[in-house]
Amino acid sequence: MGADGNFRAFKTRPVHLPFRPFFLVAVVAAVLGGSGWLPSAFGLQAYGSAGISAVDWHRDMLLFGMVPAVLTGFLLTALPRWTGHRVTSPRATHLLVLLWACGRVAFLLRLPSLGLAFPAVWMLALLSIAARAVIGSRDRRNIKILLLLAVFCGSNGLVAASYQVELALRLALVSMISLVIIIAGRVVPALTVAYVESAGAQIILSRSVFREQTAALMTISALCSWVVAPEAQLTGIACVLAALSQAIRAAQWKGWRSLSSSTVLGLHIGYGWIVVGFGLLAIHIFAPAMLGEATALHAWTIGATGTMALAIMASMIRKHSRLAFTPSTPATGALAAMTACCLSRLLIEALPGYFGLLASLSGALWIVAFGLFLAAYRGPLFGAGAK
Repeated sequence: MGADGNFRAFKTRPVHLPFRPFFLVAVVAAVLGGSGWLPSAFGLQAYGSAGISAVDWHRDMLLFGMVPAVLTGFLLTALPRWTGHRVTSPRATHLLVLLWACGRVAFLLRLPSLGLAFPAVWMLALLSIAARAVIGSRDRRNIKILLLLAVFCGSNGLVAASYQVELALRLALVSMISLVIIIAGRVVPALTVAYVESAGAQIILSRSVFREQTAALMTISALCSWVVAPEAQLTGIACVLAALSQAIRAAQWKGWRSLSSSTVLGLHIGYGWIVVGFGLLAIHIFAPAMLGEATALHAWTIGATGTMALAIMASMIRKHSRLAFTPSTPATGALAAMTACCLSRLLIEALPGYFGLLASLSGALWIVAFGLFLAAYRGPLFGAGAK
C-alpha cells in the first residue's frame, strides 16, 4: 500500500516533512489565542487599550495564526502526493515559519495591523507554492483549493487594512470551512476504510456522485448567501438545505464503524459540527431572539475547525511516524477536551448568568486540548520518530 511505501521511505532516507514546524507553531498559536478568553471572560482588558483587545487577539491569533499554520503543514506535506510534484524545500519552509513568527511578534508589540499583514504575505506565499504544483501538474481537482486559499489570503489582507472588516471575516470563515469540507471529504472516508480494514473487518462506502454534488451545491449556495446577506430569510433556507445535504454526505462515511479509534472518530465528530453550524445559523436567522450568530459560528470555529485540526494533524503525524492506529490516551483526551470546549461555549447563550465561568472554562479546555495533543505527539513533531 502507499502508506507502507511512505513508512519504508521514512526509514531508509531523510524526509523533509513540512508538517512538523507548522503543526508546532499551530499549537503555539492555539494556546496564545485561547488565552485571550481567560481574562476577557471576566471583562478584563488583557493586552492594553493602546493595542489589540483580548477578543480581537483571540480572533486573529486563531483565524489568522493557527488555521493557516495547520493548512500550511497539511498542504505542503500532502500536495506532493496529490500532484506528483515537489512542493517546497527546507529553506522555503523555514522562511514561512519566520513570517509566522514575525506576525506573532508584531501582535505582542501591540501592532495588530502589522501582525495581520505578515500572515497575509505568508498565505500569498503558500498560494504561490501550491499554484506552482497544481498548475504545473495540470491537476484540475485541486484548483478549488487554490481559489479558496486566494479568498482566505484576500480576506486576511482586508482585515489587516481595516477595510470592510465584517465582510472580510465572513469571507475568511467561509473559505476556512470550505477547505475543511474539501479536505475532510478526502481524508475521512479514506481513513475510515483504512482503520476498519486494519482491524481485519471489511467496509464498503457507497458514495453517491449525486449526493456529493448536491451537498456541494447546497453548501456553496448557503455560504455565498451568508457572506452577502447574513440575515436574509433565503440564507436561512439555504443553511437548512446545506445542513441536510451535509448530514446525508457524512452518513455515507459510516463513522459508527470507527468508535474504537479516537483519531478517526474525531474526524467524524469534527465534520458533524459543520452540520450543526449550518443548523444553528438557520435557527439564528429565523429566530434571532432565541439564538445569537456567535453560537453558530463557534460550532464551526471551535467544533469543526478545532476538532478537525487536532484529528487531521494527528492522522498525518501517525502516517509519517509509523504510529498507524495505535491508541493514545493523551490524544483521546485532547479530542474529548475539544468537544467539551465547544459545548461550554455553546451553552453561554442558554446560561448567560454563567458567562464568565463558561467562557473561561471553554478557553481553558481549548488550551488543555492542544496541550494534550502536544504531549501525545511531541516525539514525532520534534523529529524523534515514533513515540
